[in-house]
Amino acid sequence: MEVHAAISKIDRHASVLQGNKVEIIERPKGGISIVLAEGKLSGKRSSAVAMKAAHEIINLIMDGIHDGASARAVLSKIKKDYQEKAQVTLSIISCDLESKTVVVTKNNLNPVLISEQNECRYLSIDEDAEQLRCDPAVYQFELARGQLFVLLSEGVLKAGSYNNNPIDFMMTTASLFDENEEDLDVQEIADFLLNQAISHDSGKPRDDMTVVVLQTSPAAQREIRREYVCYPIKQNSKET
Repeated sequence: MEVHAAISKIDRHASVLQGNKVEIIERPKGGISIVLAEGKLSGKRSSAVAMKAAHEIINLIMDGIHDGASARAVLSKIKKDYQEKAQVTLSIISCDLESKTVVVTKNNLNPVLISEQNECRYLSIDEDAEQLRCDPAVYQFELARGQLFVLLSEGVLKAGSYNNNPIDFMMTTASLFDENEEDLDVQEIADFLLNQAISHDSGKPRDDMTVVVLQTSPAAQREIRREYVCYPIKQNSKET
């Protein structure tokens, strides 16, 4: 069995204030973890807060700390360091080969899309939002072939809500599988969902948008690890 992961993201249109950061690592005892952090400082987007949270969680996971405990420790530290002026929204997904599970850790009410055997459903997040803010919920799923998990940032979920054209991700994802009989590439899925969100915002994202996709599939003949990164350089960036 193989695990495939892909990330597609875009910043808010015409804004230099980023708030979404994503990090991916190999776990110390096998598997991968992806951390999606959305940061705010005094109510404004903050890439520094998001990056600090993501990096510190990654460091704790690398030290062997469980995802939930890592998230709680970092959220508590940020609350203390910034004197409660900072907020972090966290969504973590891990394929943990030690426990042979997929672990989802969240401190927000954004739903997670799950597809198994081409049937889509939401992982419902029923906890109180204020309680989750510092005490994330943790969900575990037995690792199996053919699983697909999609994490969506708030900007993606709210796409189209400002112009009375809200997106229905359940319907969008289901139609994606209906139209493709063969297995889809995770990057194609992530790009498709992100582009759908952008189009619902009339091509100009009202907020930072991030889509994270993790999928399990039958193993290829060779045990080759692959990574691919595409990082756009904005025209106003300084060249060195």
